[in-house]
Amino acid sequence: MWFILLLLSATAVLSSPVPDSSGTQERCGYDSCTEADASVLNIHIVAHTHDDVGWLKTVDQYYYGSRNNIQKAGVQYILDSVVKELWEDPKRRFIYVETAFFWMWWTRQTETVRDKVRTLVREGRLQMVGGAWSMNDEAASHYQSTIDQFTYGLSKLNQTFGACGRPHVGWQIDPFGHSREFASLLAAMGYDGLFLGRIDYQDKRQRLLGKKMEMVWRGDDSLGKSSDIFTGVLYNTYSPPPGFCFDVLCNDEPIIDDPSSPMYNVDQKVNDFLDYANEASKRYKTKNVLITMGGDFTYQDAGMWYNNLDKLIKHTNLKSAKEGLGIKAFYSTPDCYLKAVRNAFPSLPTKQDDFFPYASDPTAYWTGYFTSRPTTKYFERESNAFLQMVKNLQVMLNLPKHNQFVIDELKSAMGVMQHHDAITGTEKQHVAHDYERILNNALEDVMIVPNQAYNKVLKAKGYEGPELEYKRCRLNESSCSISERKKAFTVTIFNPLAWSVTEPIRIPVVDGSYTIKGPNAKEIQYQILDIPESVKNIPTRQSLATHELIFIVKLKPLSFQSYHVTKNEKTKRNIKTQKERKNDFYTNLNDYWTNLKTPIDIKNLEDKENRRIQDTICNENLEIKDRNLDFDVLKSSNDGVSEDILKLEQIIRDAKRNTEKEQKNLAKKLNYPSLNEEEMRMLSDEPTVVNMFEDKYIENQAMKLRLDNNLDIITLLENKKSLNFAIKLYYWSACFGDNTNTTERSSGAYIFRPNITKPIELSILHSEIKHGPLVSELRTIYEGNVTSNTRLYTDIDFIEVDFTVGPIPIDDNIGKEYIIKYITDINNNGIFYTDSNGRQMLKRKLNERPQFNLTLAEPIAGNYYPVTNKIYIEDSDNRLSVLTDRSQGGSSLNNGEIEIMLHRRLLHDDAFGVGEALNEVLNNKGLAVRGTQRILTKKSDLLERKRVLEFHCKPIILFADAENLNLSNDHRFVGLYSVPDGVHLLSIEPWGDTSLLLRIENYLEKSINSTIEVNLSDLFNFIKINTFKETTLAANQWMDEYEKLNWTTDNESFNESNEFNNDDGFKVKIKAKQIRTFIIEYEYV
Repeated sequence: MWFILLLLSATAVLSSPVPDSSGTQERCGYDSCTEADASVLNIHIVAHTHDDVGWLKTVDQYYYGSRNNIQKAGVQYILDSVVKELWEDPKRRFIYVETAFFWMWWTRQTETVRDKVRTLVREGRLQMVGGAWSMNDEAASHYQSTIDQFTYGLSKLNQTFGACGRPHVGWQIDPFGHSREFASLLAAMGYDGLFLGRIDYQDKRQRLLGKKMEMVWRGDDSLGKSSDIFTGVLYNTYSPPPGFCFDVLCNDEPIIDDPSSPMYNVDQKVNDFLDYANEASKRYKTKNVLITMGGDFTYQDAGMWYNNLDKLIKHTNLKSAKEGLGIKAFYSTPDCYLKAVRNAFPSLPTKQDDFFPYASDPTAYWTGYFTSRPTTKYFERESNAFLQMVKNLQVMLNLPKHNQFVIDELKSAMGVMQHHDAITGTEKQHVAHDYERILNNALEDVMIVPNQAYNKVLKAKGYEGPELEYKRCRLNESSCSISERKKAFTVTIFNPLAWSVTEPIRIPVVDGSYTIKGPNAKEIQYQILDIPESVKNIPTRQSLATHELIFIVKLKPLSFQSYHVTKNEKTKRNIKTQKERKNDFYTNLNDYWTNLKTPIDIKNLEDKENRRIQDTICNENLEIKDRNLDFDVLKSSNDGVSEDILKLEQIIRDAKRNTEKEQKNLAKKLNYPSLNEEEMRMLSDEPTVVNMFEDKYIENQAMKLRLDNNLDIITLLENKKSLNFAIKLYYWSACFGDNTNTTERSSGAYIFRPNITKPIELSILHSEIKHGPLVSELRTIYEGNVTSNTRLYTDIDFIEVDFTVGPIPIDDNIGKEYIIKYITDINNNGIFYTDSNGRQMLKRKLNERPQFNLTLAEPIAGNYYPVTNKIYIEDSDNRLSVLTDRSQGGSSLNNGEIEIMLHRRLLHDDAFGVGEALNEVLNNKGLAVRGTQRILTKKSDLLERKRVLEFHCKPIILFADAENLNLSNDHRFVGLYSVPDGVHLLSIEPWGDTSLLLRIENYLEKSINSTIEVNLSDLFNFIKINTFKETTLAANQWMDEYEKLNWTTDNESFNESNEFNNDDGFKVKIKAKQIRTFIIEYEYV
């Protein structure tokens, strides 16, 4: 409900895309700073609050201050109180970060209060830092979602306060590690600096000793100097000095400066404060030190703080003046601190890696949250794809302007999901449910957009019937009420990418025969496979579907098209297996006969309408129908060896009487090419036995997976190259303790800490192969409620691994963390690569860190890294890349292996605040997780980058009931002409009444020919672009008004000059890894 209220209020403050800041007399930002004195130590006192957008309480509970039995916190009281105290004294300062909370509060204020706040912002007394909708996580978040939530939060500040509402620094004080890509994004957004709270304890120790707490961080080597950003690590995370928390939540003594009082303590307080400030200042290079005064949900009674801080500043300066200490204390902000540091012209160290993984002590590696709550992480990923679709459709189809309300609701929900206690899975269980409620409600409300868009195109094609109602389905559970229950339905598929894609589609259905027609009424080939029992048994699944209808689509760039599916009236079961013998000779007679036999299932189910059922059994050109059943067949046996020969007619007759008989796996006895006795003896040097096994491989046109007799994958063949290859499932058993000291640390929502040095392999209970014309797959069932399906699709160049994990058994009272391993003979020598927020790849070296000497007490958890989209290993000859459908933790702990964590179920808390074990339960059962990974084997950065984007921006599938409707078969819309290779349209969304926001990304790595030219006027076929103007990445500042701060560094390579874009009219040039953002004025054609 709070989303609806704040969005309704937002309609009154819409303004131009980037408000004009020229001609203003505002004294905000750097102009509002108290000038630092270069001759003395300047103590910058920064009053702040850290307000989690959900953690131990829900967003609403935190805002309103309810459920104080969990945590005493009420954001509305913080802002009420701070505004009152700031208004009383112009010297006071305060910073605020979380725009989601600020906007909730702002929309509920009177105009009198709003006027006061505008004045405080214009005078720099209240400063916005960060400015995103939430303080996002940097491990599990994707760069597209990060950009979106910054854009949304900053747009609210821009619309409300103009240029004075634009933050100058990032304030990432609580996320559990920091990514290089995030630094690059902030630099592209025009931020001048970034302040961090948490870095690895060993890294921090060495930085403190070497005065390296501040640095210039290069966000991306391909982007060079334009991605540099000043980065400062706060001395005390974000807490006040010990003894100086003047809050209702704290028990520290107030400052008492009345000499007549027996409680007089101001002299001691000032001395303690100066000792702390002087010690902190020794760790930084300039005569400036930033002291944070605040913490989690502090300032609910801001008067307590300001009363004491006023005294502290006053008496500190009096003591300095009296004793000649050379100290100046004053209220400040991160902006003003940054200005003072820059004016001191220090030469700063540099950084070109990231701050992962984060450890707070020797046994507390915060790498478990990379995987925690995997279903939440998947839901966020799917919802991001949906958000991109509705933004695109709103522009492409010129839909009603009032749709912006529901689009903004989804933006809000997605912004909340980026919070560092949301997507991370580090919140209480009831809070996780509330996040999902908020997001699901937003998705339901925004369904109006695709419904309007798809029906609009239908009518334009001549359709005159009732409007179709499109719905989402839970395809991750193979569940869809429309496709399961309706005899005719339409499947509309949207491709958000700027190039054509080929994608396998799997639709849950009830077994039967279907007709699928695509564009131009062309009938589409399909394949039906039964849904695995592990999927049917997912505790949350409520579905009639027994099978999946599989077909492969080819989608044009930025387009959608519909496929009409009809269930055929006459039941016709078609069992067809295509086999191809690659060898031109046989080394064993068993292989010869096995290659010719085709196992078949005979089940005659009585038709409810007493219609005649025709069984068709095909093997190449041989066809058997139930009117011609005089065929010999081999009877199955328990040990897989053929025995008796029976008549097929007899078997079918018996099956009709009892479908549960043994005769389930049969093979037709064919007329083999004649072999004489000598040839028999040459092929077999022992008694001839016919083994009833399937062919021991699955393959497509691109690759082949060889299997052993146990149906374990042993070899991957591609382009005449052979790679030893295996897929195995394991689990780590979790440490548990009372957390009273580091050796008693438990594995928990944040922390990954196994109690063994080698994972426990899961035993295989059963394996089988499913061959077909479109997909062949190996299905494997493991102990512990785990399955994997390894698939190869026709004409598709990746291996797909579909897994289900859970409910994880805990009968032994031991928490478990399940992993999948891809095992090869690649000699990667401890080196592997993981992506940074789904974009650039970073090199990892086992047991090492690039910038500090590492001592590892936890060699497993300490080598885990966040995998947002991709992890790979390689040597001089081969590469193996794994793409993930959600953020997960991963590593390469052994040579030639990639390890990825899939699911966690723990029985103990790790004592970092949540106060609950990570034990997700639904319907009185543990949580089951289903997911997909894709395997690539080609050494091609361009191809891999495209496949990563295709997996992340998968086509979005919607369903509509089409029974008794006369639908056009040409239901499609294509919005794009073409773009060069290397170009990704990252964002297309409405921006005001006559404008759109367009982000174009060059995803190529830097090379000689990596700059790409794009002609904006030749991009879209549904609009004519009249004018365009470039902004910074978050679209809150015109690019021609942005001036980057330059810094002197200890690294000469950092001191090169910036390159400029040499555009030519509508032809814009985009350098490697660059994202350019434009506000476009247009008209529809």
